[in-house]
Amino acid sequence: MSDSLLIALSAGGDDAELAADGIGIQHIDELMVRIATRLLSEGHRLAFGGTLNVEGKDLTQYLIDTAHRWTEEGDTRSIDINDPVTWPLVNYAAWPYYEKISREQRARLVGLCDFIDVDAASATPDKLRQELSDGMRSRIGADALSEMRHKMAQETAVRIVWGGKISGSSGWMAGILEEVANTLEVKKPILILGGWGGASKLIASYLAAPKSAWPEKLSLGACANVERDKEMSAREWEEKNERMQQVKTLLARYRDTLHSQKIIHKCKTEQLLHLMQEPNARRAMNIISELVTAIGNGEC
Repeated sequence: MSDSLLIALSAGGDDAELAADGIGIQHIDELMVRIATRLLSEGHRLAFGGTLNVEGKDLTQYLIDTAHRWTEEGDTRSIDINDPVTWPLVNYAAWPYYEKISREQRARLVGLCDFIDVDAASATPDKLRQELSDGMRSRIGADALSEMRHKMAQETAVRIVWGGKISGSSGWMAGILEEVANTLEVKKPILILGGWGGASKLIASYLAAPKSAWPEKLSLGACANVERDKEMSAREWEEKNERMQQVKTLLARYRDTLHSQKIIHKCKTEQLLHLMQEPNARRAMNIISELVTAIGNGEC
C-alpha cells in the first residue's frame, strides 16, 4: 500500500454552466462522495476549501458526511483524537467564510475534521474590525481566497479537480484555475477530470490540445465584481493582469511538458491526459487510484 497522502479535492460549479454538457451540480456532488470514499478507504486524508453553513454550497457537508460514514464503517485505529494530522479531513476556509463555522461545530468534529482559517495578507485584524464597504469586503475576501488556495497547495501532496464555476467567482479568477496554477507553481501533481464540465473541462481541453488558444472564458473579466473593482487603482489592476499572465504561462509550460515527456510530477503523462478526457466515473476513479498509489509509493 502507498504511503498516506493529504490530497486536495477541488470541485463545484454552476448548474447553468454545467447544463451545456448535460451535467448538473448533483453529478459533481455524487463524484465527490465516490472519490472521497475511495481515497479514504485507501488510507489517505482529504483537504478541501469550502465552508459549512453557506447557502447553496453543500459540498463541504457532503464530504463531512462521507467521512462520518467512513469512520463508522472503516478501520479508524490510526486516528488519534489529540493529533489533528491523523484526522481524515482538513478544511481550509478563507475569511469571511470561516466566521460561519461555530465553535460548537468545530468541537463536534474533533477527530474527524481539522479547520484551518486563512486571512488575507492585505487586511490586519484591526482593519477587519472596522466598518467596511461591500467593495472592500469583496476585495479582502478575494485576497483571502487566493491566500487559502496557495496555502493548501503548499501543504498537500496532490490535487484533484473537476467541474468548477467559470464566471462569477468570489475570487479574482475562476477558483479551479487558480488552484491548478498554485499546484503547478509549487511543483505538485495535479489530476484534472475534464469530463464533468465547468472550468476543469476548459483547462483540460486547453492542456490536451498542444496548439489550442487560451480559453477566453477563463479571463479576469469573467469574475468581475462592480463594487469591488471600482475601488481598484491602475497599479492594482496591473498586478492582477500580471498574475493572470503568470497563470497562463504556467499552464502553457505544463502543456508543453505533458506532450514532450512520459513522466511529470511522478505521474505518467499518458494517464494524466486520459483522465482529462475520461467521461466515465468508474474508469476515472481507477485512474486516480493508480496515480495516487504510485505517487505515494514514489513509483510513478
